[in-house]
Amino acid sequence: MKLISLDTLEPGKQLGRPIYNEKGTLLLGKGVAVTARYLRRLKEMGYSSVYIEEKGYEDIEVKDVISDRTRMEAVSTISETFESVRASDSRSDKVSLDRSKVTGVADKIVDDLTSSGDQIMDLIDLKSFDNYTFMHSVNVSVLTVLTASNVGKFTSMELRDLAMGALLSDIGKAHVPIEIVHKKGRLTPDEFARMKKHTAIGYEILLHKSNMKPLVASVALQHHEYYNGTGYPGQLAGDKIHIFSRYTALADCFDSLTSDRSYKRRLPPLVGLEYLKLGSGTHFDPVCLEQFANHVAPYPAASTVMLTTGETAVVVQNNMKNLERPKIRILNTPDGKAVEKPYELDLSAHPEFAIQSVQ
Repeated sequence: MKLISLDTLEPGKQLGRPIYNEKGTLLLGKGVAVTARYLRRLKEMGYSSVYIEEKGYEDIEVKDVISDRTRMEAVSTISETFESVRASDSRSDKVSLDRSKVTGVADKIVDDLTSSGDQIMDLIDLKSFDNYTFMHSVNVSVLTVLTASNVGKFTSMELRDLAMGALLSDIGKAHVPIEIVHKKGRLTPDEFARMKKHTAIGYEILLHKSNMKPLVASVALQHHEYYNGTGYPGQLAGDKIHIFSRYTALADCFDSLTSDRSYKRRLPPLVGLEYLKLGSGTHFDPVCLEQFANHVAPYPAASTVMLTTGETAVVVQNNMKNLERPKIRILNTPDGKAVEKPYELDLSAHPEFAIQSVQ
């Protein structure tokens, strides 16, 4: 399997992973040939890359940390939840939110992540402009639980609360004007001020209008607080911010940076992680950040990279003990010619080789 930009994808290539819409419905299945019409439509929807089957890449596996069924059920549930809350009168004392359905999805996320031992996020999750909000909510939940579950100090019930809080962390946006939420471009200062209210709105929806646990609601309220006290809405600092909100803040920022938006292309995971590290001790809890970075691959499998030698390679497998030194397969010489017999190198055992850039 190979991750490839749609700008360089030739029609006729077969998809290596399925593509779903914002409702969790299958659009294009694995193995489907990407026609010129499909390629044009994918670009219109906001996709910039896809996974394809490619000669020389057949044995490279790209595995999600949760099952496709769990992910798509979660996307569908969050989509329905947003629609239901959006349809509710913001002045009402209650909103229509199916707690049992959200709880069921949260349980499945926790079960998937805790039943397979130590894992890393080794997949670039591709989103369209239309499904960004819902896929983002699911990714934030997966990344926070993936990190917290490997710390080893939280119960399964606490992890479920974390999964629910992260899934619903942006639910307040359902009562922010949709033209602001879906604006194709950067927000004006006034629009941003209105967008920032989604934290307090979400807290009110979850705690007072849906009878969610205070812990679940607090994640929605606090996930934009900064570790040094300069965030919003409460300018909380350090341990005054609940640890679940500190984890969620990291996942929220990372997934946003590494996702395509209408006004920007996604950043590679390596760059997203470097951005987070620049905020260590100011925006983010340094301990939580280290724990988070230990479970996100800077060079996901199937990514094409260029070495400092000028050679081109594909990431075959990540090294859990040293994520910055994966196993790679050399494909092209520095002058761009295909290697007659591609060969593999474990960078953790070959310090003379280093990755210069991600292509």
